[in-house]
Amino acid sequence: MSGIVIYTTPEILEHKKGVDGYEWYYWAMSRAPKHLEEGDDIFFAVSGFVVGSFKCEAFNPWDKEETITWHKDSWVSLSNPIAVIPFRGFRYVWW
Repeated sequence: MSGIVIYTTPEILEHKKGVDGYEWYYWAMSRAPKHLEEGDDIFFAVSGFVVGSFKCEAFNPWDKEETITWHKDSWVSLSNPIAVIPFRGFRYVWW
C-alpha cells in the first residue's frame, strides 16, 4: 500500500468526509507529490494520529495549483489509528 499522509484539523477532516452534502472533494497543494498516482491512498492525520484514508480518484500536478480529488464514500477508518508527530504539508507512506 502506498500513498500520502496529510495532517489537518478535525474540523477540516469532517468537512472533507462530506458533512456539507457534497460528493467530491479536493486538496490543493503548493508542492505536488512526485510519487502519488490515481488509486493510491490519501491518509489523514488529526490530533496526533493517522485515522483513515480516501482513494485518490484524480491527481492534477500540472496546473498552478496541484490538486488531488476523492469521493466522500471512499473513506475508510483505521481500526487502530497510528500515532504520528504533527507536521505541515504531506508525507509519503508505504505500508
